[in-house]
Amino acid sequence: MPRAISIILVFVLSLGASAQKGWQDVVYLKNGSIIRGMLIEQVPGVSLKIETADKSLFVYNMDEVAKITKEVIVREGLPNKGVPKGYEGMVQLGYGVQLEQYGADRAKLNIVNGYRFSPRFVAGLGLGLRQYIGPGRSTLLLPVFLHLRTNILNRRVSPYLSADIGTSFNASDDFTTEGLILNGGIGVSLRLGQRTALLIGAGYDLQRLRVFELQGSYYRAEYIERSVNSSAVSLNAGLSF
Repeated sequence: MPRAISIILVFVLSLGASAQKGWQDVVYLKNGSIIRGMLIEQVPGVSLKIETADKSLFVYNMDEVAKITKEVIVREGLPNKGVPKGYEGMVQLGYGVQLEQYGADRAKLNIVNGYRFSPRFVAGLGLGLRQYIGPGRSTLLLPVFLHLRTNILNRRVSPYLSADIGTSFNASDDFTTEGLILNGGIGVSLRLGQRTALLIGAGYDLQRLRVFELQGSYYRAEYIERSVNSSAVSLNAGLSF
């Protein structure tokens, strides 16, 4: 009975202490290892059990333990080393404001299916929607592109750089090919969990578009098709998972 009471008491105290924001239990082993998490069971002079942030459980005999302390969790600058390789998706929304003569405001949606090669680098294939809004017209494009993104720092909060390159199909004109799409972005990645992150940033968007211009004199005028660069500066927000 005293042993059971001790176990329950340690468990309750551990829960209470761990509920305080920013604190964790730290077990220092005699072999030099350091285990951080929450003590969920301790039998005085016999053994202890600790649960780490990734829900792993470790049990140690007390003769393996050098000391047990409580320490403040340093939340800023936590490394991304827990981010596993493998599939990573992203959904991104944005809005661009036109630049130069042939620019056009545009609403953006990107859906990316990719692969995370390391905590810092992701590559994937993207599909999207672009609603271009210009004087007297509205054009819907469907871009297909290669998406590349890298975090500058191996941290929970990190600046990132991204690039998209591909082509677009005009859904407003029988899905004809418009031409090159090229986007460059910069922003901040805030990791929310092991696989999820909030991405907020800005970018430069360039789309090669076909336009028809009236050329010629008053007596002999005709529309000539040209391919021009339509560019914009955009604000973007996305979620990777």
